[in-house]
Amino acid sequence: MPMQMLAAIDVGSSEVAMKIYQFSKRTGIEEIEYVRSIVELGADTYNTGVIAYDTVRELCGVLGGFVQKLKEYRISNYVAYAGSAMREAVNRDLVLDQIRIQTGLEVQIIGNAQQRFLVLQSLAGTMVQFERLTQEGVAIVDLSSGSLQVSIYEEGALQVSQNLKLGSLRVREILADMEQQTTSFVSVMEDYIGNTLRTFQRLAIKDKKIKHVIVLGEEIATLLNEVNASKNRESFNVSQFEKFYMKLMRSKDEDISKKYNIPYETATVLKPSMIIFKNLVEMLGGEVVWASNVGLCDGILADYIRAKHLVKNKHDFTEDIISMSRQVARHYESDMDHTNNVEALSLAIFDSIKKISGLSPRDRLILQAASILHDCGKYVNMMHGTDNAYYLVLNTEIIGFSEDEKHIIANVIRFNSNGEVPEYTEVASEMSHMSYVRMLKMAAILRLANGMDRSHLQRIQNVRVTVKDAELKIMANTIYDITLEQGMMETRANFFEQIYGLRPVLRQKRRV
Repeated sequence: MPMQMLAAIDVGSSEVAMKIYQFSKRTGIEEIEYVRSIVELGADTYNTGVIAYDTVRELCGVLGGFVQKLKEYRISNYVAYAGSAMREAVNRDLVLDQIRIQTGLEVQIIGNAQQRFLVLQSLAGTMVQFERLTQEGVAIVDLSSGSLQVSIYEEGALQVSQNLKLGSLRVREILADMEQQTTSFVSVMEDYIGNTLRTFQRLAIKDKKIKHVIVLGEEIATLLNEVNASKNRESFNVSQFEKFYMKLMRSKDEDISKKYNIPYETATVLKPSMIIFKNLVEMLGGEVVWASNVGLCDGILADYIRAKHLVKNKHDFTEDIISMSRQVARHYESDMDHTNNVEALSLAIFDSIKKISGLSPRDRLILQAASILHDCGKYVNMMHGTDNAYYLVLNTEIIGFSEDEKHIIANVIRFNSNGEVPEYTEVASEMSHMSYVRMLKMAAILRLANGMDRSHLQRIQNVRVTVKDAELKIMANTIYDITLEQGMMETRANFFEQIYGLRPVLRQKRRV
């Protein structure tokens, strides 16, 4: 493999960072430069909702320095993402335009679920114990300046991944005016943070069995790993973690900055960070605390090497995405026997036409998620199930899917009940024309599969699907009367035929 290079740029809430990596067959993957600078975008966004022009000027100056680095290394291959501070800013489009004009960099705003998924990929690829910890029960606490993500694994499967607006910088900015009004500001922060975490515990944690807690975040990980190294250990037990917590909370910000050689601005957000971590460790009932300093830049790298097949994945994140989809369906009390059957039928149809459909393996995963989630809207109101499911999907974090992919999933569900092919104008504000075409193809498949279990009695389970003479021939191996299902196929055939040019035909092969 010839030498390749990648620059990963993270426009965060409290700092801007860039890591430069090189790849070669001889040396593998190496991080050759890491530069970072404090630019507190979040201080503007979380206070006023707008990033001030002075801050934009400061940001462009830092990014301009990054561009000079790219020129020094002759790198044209870069990925630049911006997180919650940019995402929540009212003037985000203007800021991105200024970055483009002043530096030439194209910065993309990344959705929270996609951002956390990238970091999870990096953690799985770099932490030797990851698979063992997911089997034993682990909560991954990913704290950024803007928000907190808690992802819980049990028996190797992702069960919960929830985002909370409890970022360390966000908390500091919200409560900043109260600091001078009390002699116990730590207690004020604990009260504020505790309320949100107790709600999270009631709604999401319930009876989850957690043995390990992994805390993510560069500064926190640096502190914890420094203590671990001095004691010659990999992790803390709860008692050791609490001792470290008490010691840090009694320290002044300036002393923390000097002792651990970190910027003062960073030291000021360590206390809210530690309060969040401590409360979560206690709430989750964790026994062992681990620390990792992986961040978004590392996640960008992990996604790049996955896409380029440079390294084989150690963890199957496809199963995590499907596991999360099933958890959402169960949460909204979907008929799981029905959704499992529709999922299997949808995939059987997809696989039978994959050579002529123009759809990708990623589209297969999107269709699978839509099949699992299509019934969840009845939880809200049985009269408007597909419309409700559309809104639930758009407002539910399904880690592993981008915001664009969530819009496709939501509309696949929404239009699977349509008798006619919808016009592009109905979804133009949500997706590109290319995504619209992909969505229609998947909606046509889900519409057929859903019709084959209209009774929710799973009368059709084993099918053989073939394409012949402009027909999609579906042979159902069943002893049951499938008159209803065949009738549903007739009413749904036009949509599918308009998309694929194939007439679906459902026939029965009776079991002896």
